[in-house]
Amino acid sequence: MPAMVGALAGCQTGQDVVKQDPKAAFDRCIAQVSTWSITAKHEATAFMGVSEERMPAVFCRRLVDAMLSGRITLSDINNLKLNQSTDVWKVIKGK
Repeated sequence: MPAMVGALAGCQTGQDVVKQDPKAAFDRCIAQVSTWSITAKHEATAFMGVSEERMPAVFCRRLVDAMLSGRITLSDINNLKLNQSTDVWKVIKGK
């Protein structure tokens, strides 16, 4: 999980940017996930319960959809670094 917190920082995109161009936000997220360490990728795959091949797309789709719906915000992602409560983990888990 620690590797995922650092990795999520790279997926920070403001909600206004996501709402203006969700596809571009999704593509940026995929590009960021591709730069993650193998440890972060394995942690995300195990946590999410998806295959390694599907993890980047599922991870980014869940984040973008949650930001579009207002379920999570950029401050939720920032709160992870401060060990504060947030729904980001539920979103990533698919709940």
